[in-house]
Amino acid sequence: MFFNWLHRKRRAKGFGIHSPFAFNLVTEVIYEKHAHTAFFDIQKVLSEHGAETDGQKLHHLSYRLVRYFKPERALEIATGKGINTLYISAGYKDVSCECFGSAADNVLLARNLHRTFNKNVKFIDELDAGRRYDAIFLYLNAFSADMEDLFSMSSERAFWVITGINRRNGKQFWRNIVQDERARLTFDMNDMGVVILNKSYHKANYFI
Repeated sequence: MFFNWLHRKRRAKGFGIHSPFAFNLVTEVIYEKHAHTAFFDIQKVLSEHGAETDGQKLHHLSYRLVRYFKPERALEIATGKGINTLYISAGYKDVSCECFGSAADNVLLARNLHRTFNKNVKFIDELDAGRRYDAIFLYLNAFSADMEDLFSMSSERAFWVITGINRRNGKQFWRNIVQDERARLTFDMNDMGVVILNKSYHKANYFI
């Protein structure tokens, strides 16, 4: 366990990462420490609605990735209370975010949050395998996804953020992604993974 932790710690600082793109993504985006103004704005909205926050690591990562890649269309699968959706939609003013799979008791809160914070969020009742997205956020703890569906819904420049990769069926799901040539770069962050599909990058997996 200690050696695994040490390996991740070194990679988080960029050691052993030879790809300039991957190095920059890890050091300047994934592990960026800057507290953006949007974080405080979102916390204010959540407080006004009495919404409890958790998963700050995921929320801040989602914001930074959207801010960096500037996707035009994002899909969030198993939206839940809509808290991470706030960070996704705040990362880039022109991103259009579609939310699928919010449980019935969470729908009202999620809709209320985005009615006051961001108008560019849409709640959908079913997934369209023919629609392309530039970013997909998936929570395996709440939804059993099909890997082929993710690929079919992804544009050539898409990235994925997947949580629950170190739990139950999530482990095998993540292994399949890492082994798939279409997933050009994968970043294993213990229980959360980031996937880059851009074909211009050489295939590599990083434990960070």
